[in-house]
Amino acid sequence: MPYSIFLGFVHKNIPPLGFPLTEAHVLGAFWGLVVLWTATDFYGAALLVTILALVYPAWMSYKAEKEGTSTSQWVAYWIIFATVYLLEFLQFVIYYIPFYQTVKLVLFLWCMYPSVNNGAVVLYNNCLKPGLAVMDDWVNSVKRPLVEFPKDD
Repeated sequence: MPYSIFLGFVHKNIPPLGFPLTEAHVLGAFWGLVVLWTATDFYGAALLVTILALVYPAWMSYKAEKEGTSTSQWVAYWIIFATVYLLEFLQFVIYYIPFYQTVKLVLFLWCMYPSVNNGAVVLYNNCLKPGLAVMDDWVNSVKRPLVEFPKDD
């Protein structure tokens, strides 16, 4: 486990702190720094949130597809991910949302949390699925082939 390697390095190279340093301390410090970084919108905060929102879900989607387990959580996650990044084109609105990067990070962490009713399933089933169902007939009526290829006789 990477934490045990890191903790071994810490215990060997940092003088004793007066209390045992555990995995919870390392995780708390890491997520505390991430929240501080995104809350202040420091240089690269959007990139950090994007990387954190892409790596774990991509790996878990790959594993779910490879093992043949249910991928519905990850399909819902990717639909939410695409919706959030589509809405980010409205920069004039997002600019005025305080702590936007932190809120987005918390949203994505909630959506990728490994449980039965995580954020992706809840948001997709309660918000996006009904809206997409309403638009389904309209999209089907609008779509038509852009190029028609000749049929082989």
